[in-house]
Amino acid sequence: MTASGAKRNGSSKQQIVDVARQLFSELSYRGVSMSDISARLGITKAALYYHFAGKRELYLDVLRETFAELLERLEHAQSADVSAQQLLQMITAYLEFGVREHNLLNVLAARLAPADTDLREFVAAFRAEVAGIFRPIVANVFVSDESHPRVDVKLTASMLTAMMDGLVLEHSFFGSNLDPATVATQIVTILGLNHEPIHP
Repeated sequence: MTASGAKRNGSSKQQIVDVARQLFSELSYRGVSMSDISARLGITKAALYYHFAGKRELYLDVLRETFAELLERLEHAQSADVSAQQLLQMITAYLEFGVREHNLLNVLAARLAPADTDLREFVAAFRAEVAGIFRPIVANVFVSDESHPRVDVKLTASMLTAMMDGLVLEHSFFGSNLDPATVATQIVTILGLNHEPIHP
């Protein structure tokens, strides 16, 4: 099919990604087929396959877009002057995004099939990037606190991201209440990261 034929018979690549993102967010990766996506768009599967080799490739594009948006939110959340406040804003931003995009972020905690090597590698790299963003903020919170001289900042940042992912997963699976701002305050308290004054 030619590019003009694909456009006559369907949507642009970005429109496909947008609709797929909605479906993946509603139903998860395993809950969506290429037929579902083509039906939602009102196009043929042939038009869909013109742009993407398969569901995995489309999902990777959706994840790239989703994760880029999350990273932008985390960067924006670092605008506060006080490290503890930055951390609180970052956790809140992560949880807010997770509640909205819960089935997309589930991939961070899901066990992917052995054939999904590229997805696993992409998710592992993203998790490492998120932990890397949180690590210097966590370090700054502890830097002036002599009562925690042996805190492993890398481990603390990993625990923090795992805790956030677990909360988003629980919210997704069980419909538990998750107020991001309240939960963020509790997380920094539980992990002992509230050594500086935090202003609401």
